Amino acid sequence: MAAAACAIPVVDFSAMSLKNNDPPDKNSQAIKTLADQLYQAFSTIGFVYLKNHGIPQEELDAVFKTFDKFFSLSPEVKAKYAKKKITSQHVSSQNGWDAIEVERTSLNRPGDLKESLDLESFDDGTFNWPSAEVPQFKSTVSSFYKSMSDLALRILTVMAIGLQLEPNTFTKFFNKVGTTEGAVQMRFNAYPKISDLSKVKPGQIRCGEHTDYGAISVLFQDDIGGLEVQNVNGQFIPATPMKGTVVVNIADLMQRWTADKLKSTVLNVPLLASLLTSLVDIKYRLFEGQQEQT
Repeated sequence: MAAAACAIPVVDFSAMSLKNNDPPDKNSQAIKTLADQLYQAFSTIGFVYLKNHGIPQEELDAVFKTFDKFFSLSPEVKAKYAKKKITSQHVSSQNGWDAIEVERTSLNRPGDLKESLDLESFDDGTFNWPSAEVPQFKSTVSSFYKSMSDLALRILTVMAIGLQLEPNTFTKFFNKVGTTEGAVQMRFNAYPKISDLSKVKPGQIRCGEHTDYGAISVLFQDDIGGLEVQNVNGQFIPATPMKGTVVVNIADLMQRWTADKLKSTVLNVPLLASLLTSLVDIKYRLFEGQQEQT
């Protein structure tokens, strides 16, 4: 297998950047080139770095700072914002915090050495926002959610063009983002420092091997990183953070939607990823949405 197919490619997203208020149409050479580059990446390794995506670094810095404040709160305080358990009486959006080891992404390993805060619905009146401890939390996160939504929809548009489909083939299923029917989740993961390896369970890592189970995932990492991706040779390679880029990957639903043309790739965050340093990443995931009835 060619070396290029084993690495995560970097693609210039300028043509569809959020800074571009009037992007070219689907027949322009710039869009055709971009669509082909995304198709080549997603049909092989299933991952890509996008540069010139249009979300300002200042906005990213503000969001990471906001969540650093939240994750630095005591477990007792964060427990006030814990995710509600899904029951037959409660099946609404899963806004809320999960403590360390609550999630187990690989059935072959103990719970993950990470904590997370999920935001699916901004119209969920039952969710208690942590604004008392972290002022401007909701306004900062809501603004960033809008930016991430706009970027993800532009990515889906280009992906459809690359598959020689109508540009709205995928986006029409995600016209209710940010609501209880939106089928979209923004997750903030925090991987705490590990100063005592004796407390780590056998086989336990930061985040177990898994594939994402939606349509696509859009990921911003801090400068430390830790994410690993399984390439076409079956080897895990680091998705090293690159300033000014965002990582995008195909998930299981998109692989099924495209009859395996696009690849949902296994990923993990190993234990040895910066043991003595805390890590944070932001993942925006699109699941199966609902098409607006006409």
